[in-house]
Amino acid sequence: MTIMEKITTIIEDKVAPPLIKVAENKYMDAIQKTFLTFMPFLIISSVFILVAALPIPGWDKIVAPFVGKLWGAVSSIFGLMSIGVALGIGYYLSSYYHKKDREVDPFSGALIALFSFLILYPVGVSDKGSAFIPADNLGSTGIFAAIFVAIITVEIYRILINKKITIKMPEGVPPMVAGAFTALIPVFVSITFWWIIRQVLNIDIPVLIMEAFKPLVAAGSSVYAQGTGFFIDRILWFVGIHGSNVVTSVMQPIWTQMLADNIAAVKAGLIPPHIPSEQFINLFVRVSPLPLIILMLRSKVTRYRILGKLALPAAIFNIAEPILYGLPLVLNPLLFIPWVGGYMFLFVFNYIIVAIQLVPIPYLMVPWTMPGPIAAYLATGGSIRAAILSIAGYVIMGFIWYPFFKALERKTLNEEGNQEKIAIKEVK
Repeated sequence: MTIMEKITTIIEDKVAPPLIKVAENKYMDAIQKTFLTFMPFLIISSVFILVAALPIPGWDKIVAPFVGKLWGAVSSIFGLMSIGVALGIGYYLSSYYHKKDREVDPFSGALIALFSFLILYPVGVSDKGSAFIPADNLGSTGIFAAIFVAIITVEIYRILINKKITIKMPEGVPPMVAGAFTALIPVFVSITFWWIIRQVLNIDIPVLIMEAFKPLVAAGSSVYAQGTGFFIDRILWFVGIHGSNVVTSVMQPIWTQMLADNIAAVKAGLIPPHIPSEQFINLFVRVSPLPLIILMLRSKVTRYRILGKLALPAAIFNIAEPILYGLPLVLNPLLFIPWVGGYMFLFVFNYIIVAIQLVPIPYLMVPWTMPGPIAAYLATGGSIRAAILSIAGYVIMGFIWYPFFKALERKTLNEEGNQEKIAIKEVK
């Protein structure tokens, strides 16, 4: 067994299984699905930010009459995002239990989780007599509290349903009415539970959890943690496991907090505090396989040229699966070094470039399928230098891919030549 085969075996047998279990955990799965569902709202919010703070001379005067309204749209999304998180986790986690017990209703679970979270924010009355909910910690700072409360609430709901601690309606009652009464006791228990914690015991759960998670966020947002996460992403992809899903399931709450911090800093006229964010990795590090495909299009191996033509449109939009499984890149020892080492070099190189402020820190969310240079330009608020750095990433990866692909090409040509010789001998 070669060294590469030994490494692959260790990854498949020792490293990958526990990580996959983490990603497939019902709670992690619900969290990941919630943030994926929330992604369009973050992208739309980024569009408002881009319009409000486009770095073009004189632009601030053009948008001055309605710049407050633009930032108001941003605040409405980022300032209330924990509400969506509580609702989403309540729904997706209840959906998981619904597959095992049909009486666990996903929509009821979502509503119970939502109002259990909202009861932690007592409704106040303004000087004018109008009711309001204090917005403190309803945004990104309330994400971890929303996750915690939603999971606990759905578990209470699920246990009460499973134990049949519900109100049973007689046969013939419409299903919707019966379902409402089925949820009545779980709703009462959940709401009362969180009401006691907030109003009777006077425990501010969002503040308490945010303080508890500060070390985790600080550690998770460090360059070392982000680099380790990306390294795991590359390793898992190499053995055929969707590394991005595994890493995202753990990192997404931290990434969202980092995104909100960066946006808040830009709004305040400051430099964004987080460099190795999700945007940084997507824009400057996770370069599409386009450089490799260009090499394939000029290959002497016919199947590589054909595959390159088929995979080219997808690669332009950062979709790598045709190459990962078609070349294949997965479990291909000749391509291990550029896939893991090459991209890790790109991580370090681009971090240094951004850290010394040659290129601004990205702070806007753009769709991951947007071509790299365009996405980098938009995510940094219109920086040409960011677009150039993105293009440089393609060039660097092209040089890194070249010798290894050529070695693979020679190996394939030799194999094809030997097969032709064997075929000729068999004919004779």
